[in-house]
Amino acid sequence: MNQTTRDRINFTNLNVTNNATLFTIKGEPGKLIGDPYLDTTWQAGNVKFYNKVGVSLTNDSLAGVPVRLDLSTNEVEIKAGPKSVKAVKSSAVRYVDRNNLFGSVSRFVNVHEYQGEAESLTGFFEQLVNGGKLDLLQYPSVYIRKANYNVAMNTGTKDDEYMKKLDWYVARDKKAVKFSPGKKTILELMDDKKEQIEAFLKTQKPDLKSRSGLTTVFAYYNKL
Repeated sequence: MNQTTRDRINFTNLNVTNNATLFTIKGEPGKLIGDPYLDTTWQAGNVKFYNKVGVSLTNDSLAGVPVRLDLSTNEVEIKAGPKSVKAVKSSAVRYVDRNNLFGSVSRFVNVHEYQGEAESLTGFFEQLVNGGKLDLLQYPSVYIRKANYNVAMNTGTKDDEYMKKLDWYVARDKKAVKFSPGKKTILELMDDKKEQIEAFLKTQKPDLKSRSGLTTVFAYYNKL
C-alpha cells in the first residue's frame, strides 16, 4: 500500500500500520470440491485378496460385489448393504476386476505385483494389455489443487479441488517404467519388431495419445 493511500485511510481514523493486513476473505469459506474416486459409480466386480477372508480357510476372493476405488486413501470400497460400506487397504488386495465405462471389464492389479519404478508407488495399475512381451499399464492417482484466491484482486477460487491424474507405464518381465506415449517412444520399446510396427502405424494410424490407440499397438506387438 502506498503512503498516499495509507494517509487517506488514517485520516478517517482507521489506523493502518506497515504490517497490517487490511483485507480478509469475505463470504463463505472455501470447500474441498470434487471426489477422490476413479469412478463414483458402484460397479459390479470381483476382488482377489492376498489372504483368506473372514473365517473361511479356502476363500480368498469376493465375487459379484459393488466396488469402487478411492484414490486418495488407496482403498477398495465394497458395498455390503444399502447403508454399509467396507473399505479395504490396497495392500491387502491382489487385484480387482470391475465393469468400466467402456462396456468391458478392467483389471486393477496391485502395483507391487511389479518391480522397477512400481516399487515407489501405492495403489493399483489398470492392466490394459497384459500377458505378452510388454504390459501396457495406466496408473490412476489424485491430488488436491489448493485454493488460489487473491483477496485484494478478488480473483481465483477459495475452494480446494480434487484433481485426477492418469500416468502411463509399460512393463517388460514385470519391471515397470513410466513413459510418455509417442511414435519415437513406441518404436524404441518395440525395437525388435521395428519394421512391422512402423508399417502398422503407417497403415492403421492409431492415436498414440489415446487409450484405444495404444491398446491396439501393444496388442499387435505382443502377437508378433
